[in-house]
Amino acid sequence: MFLDTAHVSDIREALKTPVFKGVTTNPTILLKEGKIREEQIEEILSAGVKILYVQLLGSTEEELYEDYRKLSALETEAEIRYKISMDFAGLCAVKRIKAENQEANILGTAIYSADQAILAAIAGCDSVAPYVNRMQNNGIDPFDAIRRMRNFFEERELSTEIVAASFKNTQQILDALDHGAHTATIPYDLFQAMIGKDLAAQAIAVFNQHGKDLEEK
Repeated sequence: MFLDTAHVSDIREALKTPVFKGVTTNPTILLKEGKIREEQIEEILSAGVKILYVQLLGSTEEELYEDYRKLSALETEAEIRYKISMDFAGLCAVKRIKAENQEANILGTAIYSADQAILAAIAGCDSVAPYVNRMQNNGIDPFDAIRRMRNFFEERELSTEIVAASFKNTQQILDALDHGAHTATIPYDLFQAMIGKDLAAQAIAVFNQHGKDLEEK
């Protein structure tokens, strides 16, 4: 899985576990931290992140491409991956970037339908990010869309992966994975909700107490 945040203290805590391959960000997430993008990228990478997704900025192919060149020039041992919103300009930018560097890893983002994801995969995106909660809020069934995406990719032997995004509860995460998402990018509070079960905490407390009782016998 991936952690969807730019909050460095949360990243450091989450990376103590083996759950997360890396971190995803977007301009909205970065804006919450109140620092310029380059400074935040450096801080996130300093937390030990191995894979970092950064969204390319711009409304035209040229602007997106120029931002790619800017980010690709960063000196880091971590892998920077590029998020591109999937509209016409985004499709054109994917083509241009992949023609220059086939190894550039691109996540097609702002996905709201299966057909949009299919176009992203055909264009050469390595992964796509359907916005689960936002789709539901707009009367779109995200799980049917994910199922259709997965079926299309597998039937045509495309390597594009589905990185489900935009969640408000853990059930949405489970449903996305159950319907074919390869992985998900989740906020830190939902990660805590997934692992911090009250019933589990009660059972653990009992086990620990019984363990102490055994030592006293």
